Amino acid sequence: MEKPSKAKESTEVTNSELVLPPHTNHYGNIFGGTLVSFMDITGGLAAMLFCNEEVVTASIEALDFKTPIKQGDIIEQKGKVIYTGKTSMVVSVKVYRIEKFTGKKEFCCEGYFVYVAIDEKGNPKSIPALKIPTEVDKENWEIGRLIKNRALSRQERPSAKTKEF
Repeated sequence: MEKPSKAKESTEVTNSELVLPPHTNHYGNIFGGTLVSFMDITGGLAAMLFCNEEVVTASIEALDFKTPIKQGDIIEQKGKVIYTGKTSMVVSVKVYRIEKFTGKKEFCCEGYFVYVAIDEKGNPKSIPALKIPTEVDKENWEIGRLIKNRALSRQERPSAKTKEF
């Protein structure tokens, strides 16, 4: 886990959205793709603020939705860099639903997004190392390392042979 000396602590980014009718399906639940889009923005902001560079999304880990998010709910997303490589980083994004009038907050899902810092030509660019000051940060680092390795192994495996639709 040794990193260059110019290490930096991660900060948490928080975004909120009001779930409106265009965000929902015919059951009144948020579309999964809409939620992933909101999460990707939050994760991208956390990545950009960490490395002070432009970033692109390289990979999204599987998401498991634990609690439905309904039209009229407020969603709160919290993003934080948990792992860094030379040019890439893993960001954890947690989502909570907040009932508009009661303030009741409930965990909905967590996703892991891999971002790569890029220069003005779109080439990967080096980023700072992540400081790991606490035991929780060490545990998160290991989760991030596993996610990054899974993303790399998916890039290396051959695509499934399927017929055109």
